[in-house]
Amino acid sequence: MTLVLVAGLGGLGAVARWLVDLLLAARWGRSLPWGTITVNVVGSCVAGGLAGAAAGGHLGASSVEVLAVGFCGGLTTFSAASFDVARELDRRRPGVGAALLLVPMVLAVSFGILSFHAFGG
Repeated sequence: MTLVLVAGLGGLGAVARWLVDLLLAARWGRSLPWGTITVNVVGSCVAGGLAGAAAGGHLGASSVEVLAVGFCGGLTTFSAASFDVARELDRRRPGVGAALLLVPMVLAVSFGILSFHAFGG
């Protein structure tokens, strides 16, 4: 049953990622990968909060497994972020590539840690 839930929520997370990307591209254009940045930061924040809630005894491990691995795993995307960096390097914009590598990573990890502690970890 866990496998089915992880797969289903992973699919929902992937669809949510796609919709966020479409929405933000329509709003702010595609000069920067706003959708990828947003889903990676938000997904890390949610996963950190889920892990914190489990560590604090407020949420069961199986719920975290299904929600964090399933939904957050489908929502976040390292491959798209890697592609964005490679594309900027190919465009001979190493500063933008480095910023797309470092800034979202620092934000995602920071928000993940903050939400872990905020939700009981």
